[in-house]
Amino acid sequence: MNKRNIFVGTLTLFAFVLGAQIFACLSAHHARMSEFPPNFGNFIEVRAVLENSGDGRPYTFVVVGDPRSPGTFEDLARDIHVAHPAFVVILGDWVDGASGDWHAYYRQRAAGFGFACPVFFTPGNHDVDPKGFPLEHFEKEYGPSNFSFAHNGDLFIFISHLDKRFSNRQSLEYLGSFDQRELAAYRNRFVFMHIPPCVSPDIQERHTADEKEFERAFEALGIDYVLAADFHGYNRTSLGNVEYIVTGGGGARLHESRGRQFHHAVGLTVGPGMVSERIIPASAHFKVHEWLDMNLTVHVGPFILKHHIVFILLNIITAIILFAAKNRIFKNS
Repeated sequence: MNKRNIFVGTLTLFAFVLGAQIFACLSAHHARMSEFPPNFGNFIEVRAVLENSGDGRPYTFVVVGDPRSPGTFEDLARDIHVAHPAFVVILGDWVDGASGDWHAYYRQRAAGFGFACPVFFTPGNHDVDPKGFPLEHFEKEYGPSNFSFAHNGDLFIFISHLDKRFSNRQSLEYLGSFDQRELAAYRNRFVFMHIPPCVSPDIQERHTADEKEFERAFEALGIDYVLAADFHGYNRTSLGNVEYIVTGGGGARLHESRGRQFHHAVGLTVGPGMVSERIIPASAHFKVHEWLDMNLTVHVGPFILKHHIVFILLNIITAIILFAAKNRIFKNS
């Protein structure tokens, strides 16, 4: 291989690397500037859509936990859309890492998931971090982490329940603010959270020091269903008068230490005197182009933007070296 071919190959590689840098920076910047669709988040105006609707007929809502995978969750979202839910709940670990750029990436992709109904969120241990993305940042972007709304005679309570890096005291106090007699007037009472109490020996992923306090609170308030995630699979446990449905199969690597698990969401249809549950299964999908886009947007682009002066200088120096080499090679040929 002569010097001219080596030069052309090096120039082509430099052009490719430079193009990838530019694309990564533009992609990261565009993600940072993106906004959620107006039907995403826990804000009052999103909840009002449900609180001001409902005619007593059966309706369906869908819960999905631990998506963290654009390929798998994107395919699952299409099947969720077909179920025509009144609303969708993401039970935490919506993103894979607690940083602004991770949240920006999924915020940018949100419209592509095709949800026309309200979409609510509970914070997960991958969504927040005391330093990288505090709970206060989550609430600014997604709305309050402790809130509730009524729909068609049913009550839906959302709470933040996280690991030992965080205090769950506010969530316990929020549960304590409900009047038991007023709750009894609702047909069904649902609670949504990320980390479930350890109610089954089949789920040994995580314990919290306050889990028994939450169990007692649910029993005392007459909660009918607690829906949680964190465990990457499916489990249903009856404890006292409370049904615990754990569904964390939205896209993250499955926890199969105690039997085969599967990717899925759960749809619940609620009507007079009935609550019907069905599994919405999904297959794991790894898409190379989405993996590349995610890494360029979340990791490469932000790193270059943070150290942009260094990269500009390196690119200029490389260009000067290539230009000098070109003159020398073509002059001597």
